[in-house]
Amino acid sequence: MKLPKEDLKLFNGNLVSFSGEQVNVKGYTELLTTFGSALLLKTVCVKYLVVDYQTPYNASLAYPSLNSLGVVVSTPYLVIKFPILATKVGVVHVDQNEAR
Repeated sequence: MKLPKEDLKLFNGNLVSFSGEQVNVKGYTELLTTFGSALLLKTVCVKYLVVDYQTPYNASLAYPSLNSLGVVVSTPYLVIKFPILATKVGVVHVDQNEAR
């Protein structure tokens, strides 16, 4: 993301990877992040932990971000849906071939 190191805020604590290894956390930053496409967009503030670790993921969203979006998650279909206004629904799909 090419964020300047001085923009990272101090994070005290450890992060454990999916394989059980401890991961070095460099800090965190809060960024406005937009989800959805076309006219079905929603923007929320997301706190990103910056780690020094090789992973197939660009980002992993935790419950606070998912809750602020109000998402419903479907893991078999690799999709999240979230409300926009009273009558619209935003959708984010993951490329299933890329996820494999």
